[in-house]
Amino acid sequence: MVKVTVELSAFSHSTELEERVRLALLNAIPAELRQRLSQRVSTQRVEGYYGNVVTVLRVSVPGSSGLEVLRYVLCSMSRTDLELLLATASSRVEERRARLHLRLSKQDLYLGRIRLYEGGDVVKVLASFEGLRGVELVDYLREVARSCAG
Repeated sequence: MVKVTVELSAFSHSTELEERVRLALLNAIPAELRQRLSQRVSTQRVEGYYGNVVTVLRVSVPGSSGLEVLRYVLCSMSRTDLELLLATASSRVEERRARLHLRLSKQDLYLGRIRLYEGGDVVKVLASFEGLRGVELVDYLREVARSCAG
């Protein structure tokens, strides 16, 4: 059996409202898990390159809830984004450590949409898999994506 842990993280810059960034982060989580997991969002204040204050928001979701989050993210994407993800999956997977890296648009998440994004204003999704390696992980993602249609 595959064990999945999903870690979501985002930066809240001094020009942003932290609550809005928190909402964007939580919108990548299924509604039925949001309230419980909102209590587990950690914050860390760090100094940016130019001396500005940046708040890092992070939540880790292990086990069956982690799998629910991953499935929710994949199944909430547009068909185009899901196809793009699957076509580029091998470049998003760390084979040695069986980890998948996704970047989602923070602005779209705030508005309730899940969209892949390669810019800088993102919610990062790091999914770690126990029991899978490289090609198996890409095949597993395809299997999860197929389940979205059903």
